[in-house]
Amino acid sequence: MISLKVKDEKIVGYAILIAGLCIMGYGIASVVNLSQGGEVPIELLQDDEGESNQKMPTLGNDSNNMSVPTIDLGQILTPLFPMFNLISWLFIAFVILVAGGRVAQIGIKTMKASLPDVRIIRTETIKKVEKKMELPSLEKEEKKKQSETK
Repeated sequence: MISLKVKDEKIVGYAILIAGLCIMGYGIASVVNLSQGGEVPIELLQDDEGESNQKMPTLGNDSNNMSVPTIDLGQILTPLFPMFNLISWLFIAFVILVAGGRVAQIGIKTMKASLPDVRIIRTETIKKVEKKMELPSLEKEEKKKQSETK
């Protein structure tokens, strides 16, 4: 296991925090770009307009004997490709935002782990000051108040 000094842990924590914020910034920037009319960065489904010679799958019979209408699925599904691409990219951007948030959380936890526990130091300091000044401690005063109320 790698042991780091307190200063090094803070530097690593800040680096991880900045990396997480950059990841989140990329996700937000891509969604803003997309909402202002930009193109979808990833196109999972593409319209093959150049390959018109290939037949798309059809439902029904092409025989001349029956008068069953044929349905060209390519004509129905092709207009839905941009919407599917948009929805899939928004989902991917959401995952990127969540991942960036998790990375930033790890950076914050790393920075907090390198800091001393302030509450412990504070209570020890108060007790030392009370002993030096011979002041009644707060606990004794609270016990006196509770005994007086009974």
